Amino acid sequence: MAFVDKKCIQQVLGCLLKSPQYLSEVDKYRLTTADFPTRFERYIFGAIQGLYYNGAKKISAFDVENYLSTNESAAKTFSNNNGIEYLQDIEEYSNEENFPYYYNKLKKLNLLSDFQKQGIDISDIYIEDLTDVRAIEVNQAFEDLSIQDIIAIIKKKILKLENEYSKSEEVESWTAADEIDEIVEGFGSPDEIGLPVQGAIFNKIINGAERGALTIRSAPSGTFKTRQAVADACVLAYPIRYDSSTASWIMEGNCERVLFIITEQKLSQLLKMIIAYLSDVNESKFKYGNFTKEETMRIYQAKEIIKTYSENFQIVRMPNPTIELAKTMIRENCLTHDIGYVFFDYIFINPMLLAEFRGFNIRNDEALLMFSTALKDLAIELNVAVFTSTQVNAKIEDNRDIKNEGVIAGSRSIINKADNACVCTRPTNEELEVLDKLSIQKPNLVTDIFKVRSGAWTQVRIWSYFDGGTMKKRDLFITDSRLEPVQDFFNEDEVNVISWEVEENKKEIGELMDKLNKELKNNGLE
Repeated sequence: MAFVDKKCIQQVLGCLLKSPQYLSEVDKYRLTTADFPTRFERYIFGAIQGLYYNGAKKISAFDVENYLSTNESAAKTFSNNNGIEYLQDIEEYSNEENFPYYYNKLKKLNLLSDFQKQGIDISDIYIEDLTDVRAIEVNQAFEDLSIQDIIAIIKKKILKLENEYSKSEEVESWTAADEIDEIVEGFGSPDEIGLPVQGAIFNKIINGAERGALTIRSAPSGTFKTRQAVADACVLAYPIRYDSSTASWIMEGNCERVLFIITEQKLSQLLKMIIAYLSDVNESKFKYGNFTKEETMRIYQAKEIIKTYSENFQIVRMPNPTIELAKTMIRENCLTHDIGYVFFDYIFINPMLLAEFRGFNIRNDEALLMFSTALKDLAIELNVAVFTSTQVNAKIEDNRDIKNEGVIAGSRSIINKADNACVCTRPTNEELEVLDKLSIQKPNLVTDIFKVRSGAWTQVRIWSYFDGGTMKKRDLFITDSRLEPVQDFFNEDEVNVISWEVEENKKEIGELMDKLNKELKNNGLE
């Protein structure tokens, strides 16, 4: 069934009679005979189009009649429908200035008809039966939709179905608040004690979490790859955190929506990192639950923040990611939850990824390049900032200069599509001796920046202190490859960028922050 608005069609044809020049604006308007539902209307449009292409500047009803007179079938249809009177009426009542509106409405209705022919339910976009109780509300909303909006709505439906039928049973999704009660209540229980394991200069250089950009951070195991990513995600997602230096909750961070895709971690591990960041309680204490009264309160307050902003931190677990699975999950979450920032824990070769290319003779390095390319394509397609990580190879031990793609495990070309790329390592004793006079605090992390697309600072080294327990990072100083301090780095004016969400909700965020600080004070914990 086609969706037809006769008045809309009449306005479009009437405007074309007065100003057939619209047909030349093909960058804005693309009409064909298929856009009109009846043979009569298609003949009229075809005549207007033919007359204009043959030099007519303004077209009358008699011009159309004469044009159609050479075609017996067209002339008969025109006559049977009182074509002269019809064209004279629509020309009189049409308004050329409103042509863009009626053109867009006609195309939107035709788009819905095409979707319906494909068996897609469009009843939540437009309802032709005006006796339906939802018709007025739905159709009013339809007026404000663009063609792109309609396509996005349909895409969401298709992506939901695609996700249901394509994702494996291993893929699980949560919000950060879903199991937060169980995590906090479990602190100090025997289940929390496991076998022992070894566990803002950068922002300026990469231009922050720039939408459409892919940032790849490579590092050996135990160099805070995931923890740095979680901390960055928390800065974007939560506008409040505890500051031990002032012994108070402060408004610092943003209020954006983030998707974090974990691969090897469990949900509980990620949630502990988030709690540690927000509460400034060292995560190492979580195993035993030996908290002070103040720390216990801060943990429960961090839990409240996580619940308050539950929609800001979406989590997906993907133990064996493939390119198609990652694309489906990222698209679905970004469209469904309005995500602006995506953290994909790290890219690696796994059996499912190799199986995806079975029969195509794809090498491991090519598969990894295709994965990073897919992430960059998604960053642009969805207008999101994407962060991910990679492992490094044994060559990193021999490299004493700025470390680059040569130390990335599996594929040097993995960073071809990256906008920003760096390698994180721990400083050597020799480096610390040379740099001893540059800072009171000794760095425990050095980040070699070797690729930046949106800035001038590359081939430099950032020396930082990263607290792995609370995930707070402080950049101490910056040097060149010869360990010479970069003197003019902070000479430029700094721009303090705050998300619109923080600005719009500053009052509510401030009220929550004041409430948390009063709770500490009332319990004698200020």
